[in-house]
Amino acid sequence: MNLKERLALIKSNEKNNKGNSAPRPRKMPDNWRNILPYVWIREIQGPIFIVPPFFYSGIIRSARPSERFSEQTSETEGDIDSQGSAFRIPADRVIFFDLETTGLSGGAGTYAFLSTTARFEGRNLVLNQVFLEDYPGERDFLSMVISQLSAGDWIASYNGATFDIPLLRSRCILNGIVMPIRMHVDVLHDCRRFWGKILDSCSLASMEKFVLKSTREFDIPGSEIPRVWLDYVKSDFLSENQKALMELVWQHNILDVVSLARLFLHIESLYRDPYRAVIEDSVDPLSLANRICKLGRLEEAKSLLLMIYRNNKEHDLSREIIREVQRYLAKLARKDKDLDLFSELVLSMDSEFLYGCVAKAKLFEHTFKDEKTALVWAQKAHDLACNSVNSGTIKRKDKEMAAQLSVIASLDHRIARLERKIANRKSIP
Repeated sequence: MNLKERLALIKSNEKNNKGNSAPRPRKMPDNWRNILPYVWIREIQGPIFIVPPFFYSGIIRSARPSERFSEQTSETEGDIDSQGSAFRIPADRVIFFDLETTGLSGGAGTYAFLSTTARFEGRNLVLNQVFLEDYPGERDFLSMVISQLSAGDWIASYNGATFDIPLLRSRCILNGIVMPIRMHVDVLHDCRRFWGKILDSCSLASMEKFVLKSTREFDIPGSEIPRVWLDYVKSDFLSENQKALMELVWQHNILDVVSLARLFLHIESLYRDPYRAVIEDSVDPLSLANRICKLGRLEEAKSLLLMIYRNNKEHDLSREIIREVQRYLAKLARKDKDLDLFSELVLSMDSEFLYGCVAKAKLFEHTFKDEKTALVWAQKAHDLACNSVNSGTIKRKDKEMAAQLSVIASLDHRIARLERKIANRKSIP
């Protein structure tokens, strides 16, 4: 269903509902309760997890205030920065959240009609669903959703920063409802950091297959969900097929939130054991090390990269990953003024690695005072850079092209300087 068709159906439904003060009678499953006109809720006991009493690692530290309806600063955000890596929150204060809507385009013409929130009560995941039966109940529906989100201090979502939270805010503004400030963790961000380079897609379905090792046997495609609800609203009498499809929509929303909670716990565990994350979960080591550094865990990041560097022959890591680990670790070693480790890393870099060749030229010139060997590596680096430019793999307008040309110019100066040094030494009797 394209945007024009969807808007036409919404307009038709809204027109049909004008003047209807009472909801049409609907036969809902027994576990649903009608709490307000057009609004239904139910509670579901989800799966049992091994849940730590506190969350305190990187995924929490990457949170940001979900919405600001005033100019005040979130005190919670300040507390995070002041407490550093020791910051932690009770596990039961995180609310997992997902919406089903009439489309993915957002904007004023998109309605939310189904919400699932979940929180941990001990080891149990308890889920609450709110369902909007028809348009006139939107304000009550939104009020109930906001009430459930307000039960925690944090909101966790999957792509909620881009879609769910902005849509919820828009609908609340249109209905005169104030959204409270809550810290928001979008789990998609870490998924992209950790697996974005090796997966074609970081959709929730992809994460379920690759990270959680699970697939859904019976599910409805997300693209079909808007049509199911819009047909539901339009129909005075529901067919058995419509009822079955609506059941699939409810179940789809539940499965999304359960997968979100599972991913949240899994990524938390990766931050707690970074080495296992790289070796067993194929996490991008540079992205993980970078996140750990930003959390103030510099020594831990250095130890992680050192373990990968020392044991790289035992694991099936690509040459590109090893090169980037060496480069990142070399920068940390230089920052720590650890000359022995820095020299070891630079000398271990392969001869086809441009960064390594440049680093070797600098090392032999300035540290080892060996201009002849430095000249060999500078010329090797110059050849690699020129071959990269002339190979046609880099487009002329790319930033990479400008960077390579800058490297070549720098190497020209270095080579000329080294040749002068060597010539001067020869001229000394």
